[in-house]
Amino acid sequence: MRLYPMADVGAVDDPEFGHIEPADDGGFDFPGPLADRLHGVAVRGQRQWEDSIERQRRLILEEQARRADPRTLLDAVEKLVKQAEAEPEPEPESPKGRAKAASKP
Repeated sequence: MRLYPMADVGAVDDPEFGHIEPADDGGFDFPGPLADRLHGVAVRGQRQWEDSIERQRRLILEEQARRADPRTLLDAVEKLVKQAEAEPEPEPESPKGRAKAASKP
């Protein structure tokens, strides 16, 4: 089962299952018994591991909360405006061929 750490974890060393490195997405592919054991670990009421469904649900809720905050939206718009002001406007292309066509009798 793939589990994702709730805190930064470099690798997991288990006496029974050995050294396990995280995958590219930060998740760990644990054997069933180890996954079950780690999934239940909590420190001061805070869970330390989540499965892919729990992770997806948490990320969606965090994104919804971020988007619902008007200050966050205003900050994003201000950042886009400043970026647009910092970039020079492209010069309009000159129409080619129209001047010649207009000068013919």
